[in-house]
Parts: sequence; structure tokens; C-alpha cells
Amino acid sequence: MALLWCGLLAVAGAFIVWGKPRAYIAGLLIASVVVEVIHHWYAGIGQYFPWVGVWLGGIVSAKREIWQEWWRFLRRQAAWVAVFLVYLAGIAASALAGIHLSVSVRYALGVPAVLAVAVIIFPWAVSKGYSSLTSVFRIIAGMGVVFTVSAAIAALGYHSGFPVPVGHHTILAWQWPFANKNTFGMLLTFAFPAAAFLTMSAQEDVWARTVWGAASLVLLVGVALSYSRSSWIASLVGLVAFVVLYYGRRGALWLAAAIIVMGGGLVAKTGIHKWQLLWSKGLNGRIVLWKAGFRAMDHHWVLGVGPGNSPMALRPFVPAIYAGLTPSDSLLRTGLELGLFGLALWLVLVGVAMVGLLRKRPWGHWQDSALFSILLASLAQQVVESLMLGGVSFGDFFFTLFVGLAWYRLMTQPANRRAHRSRSRPVGR
Repeated sequence: MALLWCGLLAVAGAFIVWGKPRAYIAGLLIASVVVEVIHHWYAGIGQYFPWVGVWLGGIVSAKREIWQEWWRFLRRQAAWVAVFLVYLAGIAASALAGIHLSVSVRYALGVPAVLAVAVIIFPWAVSKGYSSLTSVFRIIAGMGVVFTVSAAIAALGYHSGFPVPVGHHTILAWQWPFANKNTFGMLLTFAFPAAAFLTMSAQEDVWARTVWGAASLVLLVGVALSYSRSSWIASLVGLVAFVVLYYGRRGALWLAAAIIVMGGGLVAKTGIHKWQLLWSKGLNGRIVLWKAGFRAMDHHWVLGVGPGNSPMALRPFVPAIYAGLTPSDSLLRTGLELGLFGLALWLVLVGVAMVGLLRKRPWGHWQDSALFSILLASLAQQVVESLMLGGVSFGDFFFTLFVGLAWYRLMTQPANRRAHRSRSRPVGR
């Protein structure tokens, strides 16, 4: 029955993008979140059907003329697209050398489709004016609001959430309809900064900025009540990075003052003891997984254990309660699953994107400041969460999409000129 519903969702998604091709990127973003929603109830191969349906529907509806444009775009950008193709080749090699071929193939199967979107189709759509970073932020922020409201209704109305022990008390963390609070928090790690960036964008009109300001407040509540500490840190990192890059020293001072006031108010309301209890055991489980990850790499240094095989590789080195978990760190997971070769490629892809954006001088320029900040927020969360560059699930897909756009901007757009701020002219271009 679950496969049937997943298949129906895939057909519905395919028909939607068939009828409205410009909704392709939006459909893929939404479908990548649907993958994680389905995972709450069904963790089989069918959970990926909706994303595959949307992907295929967009590819088929594009027809030959658009395919030819994509091919010409790929040829024009061959120099940097080749780096992603080498990463894809590394994925394939690791899959074939992995400890469980069927799992590796299942995880690796979607990587070419994701990279095609992130490295060719999305940048091409941006170059044609069919899509933009702003539109992607709107979709992600909008989804974040919808799921925050649903989690609030589930927690407050039906007492559905993740129990978080804090001392002698248990707090109900918001998470519905995801499998755990950290997955919900990961969505808000992207959604809250995206809404905040839109609130501060000179490209949005006054009414839109007001709406996004209200959305930011809703998402801030969602981040707080998810009790996902990694999301708290990552969201703050993204927000601070954007304000510092976009507004400079004055913006940083205002933000610091706001954080001090809000933090002081929370401590005054709840007392510092509860916060100490909440943080006291935060890394215990992850440290166990990190140690196990290094031990599991012992005989698989070059090509790794294969994509998706990290839970199986960790099982002999962790207590039964941790069985089925990944290493909870993206660098460690990449090194374990893809080996040192795959890890080196990951560092090149992500490192060039981040350093390159800084070298473009993003100060005062909305798009580059926002792109760098959202990537930095994701990386901050990846210290204690496992993402896969090229994966279909929303954290993986969002991150890959932004890395691809960063490379496109680095290789095709000139460096920003220094922003000349004045009171009479809005900041940002």
C-alpha cells in the first residue's frame, strides 16, 4: 500500500511539472522534503518515488530543444562541470567497491540526477531568468512556515512530539511530520535564515519584507521549540554571517545587542540550570558514533565502504541502541563511505565554493552574501549531522543545489565591486 501511495504521488508530481515546466525547481525542492515526510512512516525505496516522478516529468516535458540548450550550457561550462563529474565517478567507484552493493547502488542511483539539476539545469534556469536564488529561498521559507505550523498543531493539540529529558522534567520538542526533531530542525536551518535574508533584501518590496519578517518570527519559534541544538547554532551562524557581510560593522553591533537581550530574557525566564541540563549530554551519543566511524574506516581508506553503507559499517563498533545510525558528521560520513578520494573531492567542491564566494567580495551584495551564509549555516549543522553531497533528501539536495549555484556564479560572474553605501541608496545589488 505504501508503494502505491508513493507511486501516485510520483505521477501527480510528474503531471504538475509537465503542465507547468517553470515549476520544475520548486517541485524538486518540495519533493525532497516529501521524501523525509514519507520516511517517518515508510523507509523503503518507494519514499524516493515522488522526487523521481518530478525529475522525470521535468526532463520529459522539456523536449528536444531544451535538451539541446542544456547540452550547449554543459559544453560552455565544461571546465568546472568536469570537477563534479569526477566526484560522480568517485561515487560510482565507491559503490562498486562497497561492502554491500545493493545498498550502494540504491544510494548512488540518484546522484547523477541531483548533480544534473544542481550543476546544469538550475544554473541554466538562473541564466535564463526562469529561476533564482530568491525564488528558492521563498519556497524553502514557505515550506518551513507550513511545517512549523503543522508541528505546533501536533504538539499543542495532539501532544505529538519528541520527548526531551531535561533534569527531572520532559519537554515535548516539535518535530511532526518528520521522524525526529533534528530532521525538522534541519529544515528550519535553511528556512529561518532564508526568510530572514528575504526580510533584509533590498530587492523585495515593503509588503513582501513585512510578510517575510512575520515568517521569520514563526520560524524562530519553530527553531527554538525543535530543541535541536545543532539547528540553534547553525541558524545563528547563518544569520550572523549574512548581517556581517551585508550590513558590515553597524549591523553586527545591532545583531549582537539583540542576541544579548534575547538570551538574557530567556535565562531570566527559565534560569540557567535548565539550559545547563539541556546541553550536558548533547555530544555523548555522537562521540560514540565518531569513534566508531574512525574504527570502521580502518580497512576502507581509499574508496570507502560505499554510499549508504555507513550504518552497516558502524554496527560492529557501537552499542545496539546506535545500530542503523550514520556517523553524524558529514566529513566523517563522506570519508567512511567514499574513502579519502571521495573526501578530497568533497573538500574541493565545497571549499572552492566557500572560498570563492569570499574572494568575490560579497560585502553589501545580497545574493553572494545570502549564498555564502546559507552554505555556512548548513556546514555548521553538518558538524553533528550527516549529509550526502548529491543526495535526494532535502538537506542533501538543498546543500548540493547551493554548491552548484556557487560554482556557477564563481565561474561566470565577475567579482563584486566594493559596495558604496549611502543613506539615499539601498544596500545590495
